Amino acid sequence: MGASRESSTPISTELHREELMRHTSFNRVFSALYTCAILCLLYRHINTLLVHSNTSLSIFLSLSLFIADLVLAFCWAFNLSFRLYPTRTHVFPNNLEKVIKRSEFPRLDVFICTADPYKEPPMGVVNTALSVMAYDYPTEKLSIYVSDDGGSQLTLFAFTEAARFAGHWLPFCVKNNLVDRSPEAFLKSNHPCDSEAQNIKLMYESLKSRVESCVERGKVVDEYITNEQDRQAFQKWTQDFTRQDHPTVIQVLLENRRDKDITGHFLPNLIYLSRQKSRASPHHFKAGALNTLVISSP
Repeated sequence: MGASRESSTPISTELHREELMRHTSFNRVFSALYTCAILCLLYRHINTLLVHSNTSLSIFLSLSLFIADLVLAFCWAFNLSFRLYPTRTHVFPNNLEKVIKRSEFPRLDVFICTADPYKEPPMGVVNTALSVMAYDYPTEKLSIYVSDDGGSQLTLFAFTEAARFAGHWLPFCVKNNLVDRSPEAFLKSNHPCDSEAQNIKLMYESLKSRVESCVERGKVVDEYITNEQDRQAFQKWTQDFTRQDHPTVIQVLLENRRDKDITGHFLPNLIYLSRQKSRASPHHFKAGALNTLVISSP
């Protein structure tokens, strides 16, 4: 009997659920009373303005108070929807594969923007990208686009190093089912101190040391450029290359049909992009950078 009951229990496939918060009824009653009070106040202002205001000064004061309260009433009414229907949403990502096969997941493009390697340290941006690359999502459908609106070779170098580290970090996340998939957050947590974790720690600290060393020097030194492809990419930074005036730089750091991690699984796409800038034409700041990303992503 018990087995038949369990087998007849329907399997939940909902992806999210919304429920009203407890104080919804109180908010609605309060909103109704508050609306009545506002209407009475506005009626009083209109009555004072039309009946009791006889001088220019009294008309000016009554009109000013009426306009001020009218603006405040509009602001309150504009935010009223958040009080009338406050909800709490519960998500169930584990049910996603019950609804659709992993092979049928939609393609996911993630845009990461940065502009200044000194105001936004490259290692912080790298950790963001690595945590996104380690999503529990089909890697062949995942693409990460890094928009460097400052056109800094330091940012490109950081992501060149991160692309190599990703081949070790992603399978480590999958194997250990990590929740914090940012290397910096993981190493600061109470993680298990086995040999594999220690190896990851050493690799990450070596990566961090090289990147921060280049940031301190303000340039990428030749000893850190290990192959001809990287050398050709960094040759684009000439003496005429500035933040406000430089050609387009596009570097495909990882390609999911070509690059694999240490376990033989394909890695997600990782593309570095620094759009062309010229002093002769406006670049529209971050809006222009995002527009370039939208055009670049398939």
